[in-house]
Amino acid sequence: MSDGAQTVHWSWSAKFLLALVLMTAGLLTWQAIQPWLQRPLQQIILQTDIPASEKIILQAQLNAHLSDSFFGADLQLIRQEVESHAWVNGAKVSRVWPNRLMVEAPRQIFMARWRGGGFINHEGDLVLVNPSQVVGFEQLPMLAGPEGSVWAMSELFRQMSWLVGRDDLTIDQLTMARRGAVELRLHNSIVLVLGRDQVLPRLQRLMKVYHSHFVAKSSTIKRIDGRYPHGVSVAWKEAG
Repeated sequence: MSDGAQTVHWSWSAKFLLALVLMTAGLLTWQAIQPWLQRPLQQIILQTDIPASEKIILQAQLNAHLSDSFFGADLQLIRQEVESHAWVNGAKVSRVWPNRLMVEAPRQIFMARWRGGGFINHEGDLVLVNPSQVVGFEQLPMLAGPEGSVWAMSELFRQMSWLVGRDDLTIDQLTMARRGAVELRLHNSIVLVLGRDQVLPRLQRLMKVYHSHFVAKSSTIKRIDGRYPHGVSVAWKEAG
């Protein structure tokens, strides 16, 4: 009986001793790596294709975080700072062992210009950047509408672009007056007048008429008015 008790006693003693050794080793290891973990970051790598001058500015902002430690750096804060840059559309920040951060910052993709100033990105947001930094900005379509209508106009532009695109046409300018009247100009200079109501059904009907009657005569058309319930009216270019 005493021998069995002796065996159990030594078994628990061994377990306790092992746990103590492991805890001590863990504590010593933690103390040993603490100075390493608290060392400032060595580098913040920025991967982006925004304009070079803007990249320099953004990199300088990021370098302000080089005093942070590897685990002490606030990745969410850094991501928010990067995304606040006008040229950046979303960002991803990650740690790269042992002492670096990786920042991925895709550039904005612009689908159109806004007449009041700035550019509309592919998500329908108005972005204010220097036009001279936007390559080929003159070729981007021009959108114009009432205050606060940027997103709505971008969605209207997408849908109308699809409708005219079936005839290999593109929109050069899309405008909405203060009272809601919509008008668009195609890349071939034809102006389409759609009015205020049911502009998409009107455009769809107008494009059917265009496809069946006016494709071959497009170079002589100045304007097509689609506000009529059962047809369209055409204004022809004056003979030069």
